[in-house]
Parts: sequence; C-alpha cells; structure tokens
Amino acid sequence: MKFKRFCLIIGLILQVVLLFSIDIPEPVGFVNDFANLLSEETRNKINDWAIELREKTDVDFVIVTLPDIGEMNEVDYGVKLYEKWKIGSKHDEGVLVLLALKERKLRFEVGYGSEGYLTDAYINQVYTTMKSYLSKGNENWDEAFIQGSLMLLSTIAKEKGVTLTGLSDYAKRKNTSSSGGLGIFAFLVIFVILIIVTRGRILEWLLWFSIFGGRGGGSFGGKGGNSWGSGNGGFGGFGGFGGFGGGRSGGGGGGGGF
Repeated sequence: MKFKRFCLIIGLILQVVLLFSIDIPEPVGFVNDFANLLSEETRNKINDWAIELREKTDVDFVIVTLPDIGEMNEVDYGVKLYEKWKIGSKHDEGVLVLLALKERKLRFEVGYGSEGYLTDAYINQVYTTMKSYLSKGNENWDEAFIQGSLMLLSTIAKEKGVTLTGLSDYAKRKNTSSSGGLGIFAFLVIFVILIIVTRGRILEWLLWFSIFGGRGGGSFGGKGGNSWGSGNGGFGGFGGFGGFGGGRSGGGGGGGGF
C-alpha cells in the first residue's frame, strides 16, 4: 500500500516537472506554422482574418502547428501554450488550434470567456470537419485549416455582432502603402522619359517654375506613404499576446487524432 502511494507521488512529481520543462516556442503571429504545413497564401489569409477579428472583437484566434510535442500529450501542451502566450482578451475570450504532426493530434483550447459560444459540441464539429481533410497520406493541410478557421471565425463574429470582410485595417494600410510605392515608381519612370525627350530642358523649366512659382511645390514623392510596418513593427504593432490579460483556459475544447 505504501509502495503504491510512493509510486503515485513520484508519478505526480514527474508530471509536474515535465509540465514546467516543456519547450514552448515564442509566437510569430496569429498563425504559427512551425511544422511548415501551410502555403504562404493560406498563412497570410488566416492571419489577416485573425487580425480583423482582433480589431473588431478583441478575441484572439491562434493557430499553431508543431513538428512534435515531445513527451507531453496534446491536452496538457495546449493548456500550457495557451497560458504562456496569454491568448485571449482581458475577458479571456480566445481559441487556440494546435496540431502536433508526429503525434497526428489536433487540439482546440477555448478561453474561459468563450466557452458559452464555442461549446464542446461545436468544437467537435470543427474537429470532425478538419479531420475529414487529413486522412493519412492524403492530407490537405490548407483546406483543413481554412474550413476550420471559417467555422470558428463565423461563430465568433455572429456572437459579437460583427461582419468579417476578410480584409483587416492592417491589410488595407499595407495595400495603400504598396500602391503609393508603385505610384512613385511610375512617376519617376515618366520623369526620366521626359528628361530624355526634352533633352534635359525639363530640368531648366522646373528651375524657373521653382523661382517664379514659390516654394509650395515640395519634394517629389513626399514621405513615401509611411508604411504600416515602419511605425508599428508590422504584426508586432498589436503588442503580441501578452498585453490583454488573457491566458486563462476554461478547460473546454476538444480534439483527437487524425
């Protein structure tokens, strides 16, 4: 009897030590494809959906794929990662989709504040949908994560009374910045052509214009559009996952093998 108690205590100690010693990577965005399963297009698409969700609802939607999770099971690993990354809003609203490749496991970890609308039954539907695209030897990783993401995001958006357009403010600013850069390039090309056609006379004309037309002309190209990434560190402008008081999983969720 004493020996059994001793073994039980030792087992619990080992589990605690293992839990605190697991290697949790640092997040790189809302989509963390460490197993390199998804196409760049899919990563960018889902990441932008997640950014728009954060902008409109303050709810975190996070994806993580890992080559393996060592000696841990997917449930404990998911809880530990959720807590360490502090996923979720100040009201603990968020969801983590975790895939362990070697173990062939999917895990959905739901924040305490999201359990009312991301129920275990609904999470099981998402899991079943994703699993249908992941039969061994014929995995369609992109479609699995796109369909699973759409199911989760649409439910969150409906609960919060918002519409997700698929284009966040972040992406709009990025696109505007890119368009501005193309406009400057086109202007420079035209300007060079005018120099060639006028045999340099356009420079003389511009000089006379600057003398008689005042100083209001400004410089060519202005400030170059002030791209989103330059002032806010790209995705990091949202502050990562550490500044919103989240990280408390309610124990809900689900998942399994595939």
